[in-house]
Amino acid sequence: MKGLGTLVAVQALLSTISGVLMSQMSFIGKVGITVMYRDYGIFKIWWKTAILLFTVQLALLFVLWLIRKLLSRRLSFAVLLLFLLFGLIGAYFTYLDFTTTSHRVLKTNFHAGGYLVWGSWVLACVYFMVMPIRKKQLHEEIIGPDEVSMP
Repeated sequence: MKGLGTLVAVQALLSTISGVLMSQMSFIGKVGITVMYRDYGIFKIWWKTAILLFTVQLALLFVLWLIRKLLSRRLSFAVLLLFLLFGLIGAYFTYLDFTTTSHRVLKTNFHAGGYLVWGSWVLACVYFMVMPIRKKQLHEEIIGPDEVSMP
């Protein structure tokens, strides 16, 4: 697929930005993580958060790539739409969480980082829905490059 390396680089950049934004949570959020919710301490350090988010994005890209390679065009498009729907639902529930629970005190930067994660998810889904698979490349993978040139 053309541009997959660029997509990975964009995902790395968005994960880094999201990690930085999420680490800029409010003082109350940092105290809460230090005192009560120690399992979420990773969100206080931007580079650890960025690595975690990038790992999740890479796993998503791998799953979407497999879906695109292994399934037929119609079925893969339907599954990609389902993944896109999951991303949009995740963004909606994140919005509900940030507006109705105690997470609303975590600061706007933290919220923007959370929304950026879902935006990256949607970007990956849209990329795989729009980018075509090159037929010659797929044909070479199935029967081998040496046998393609023979009549």
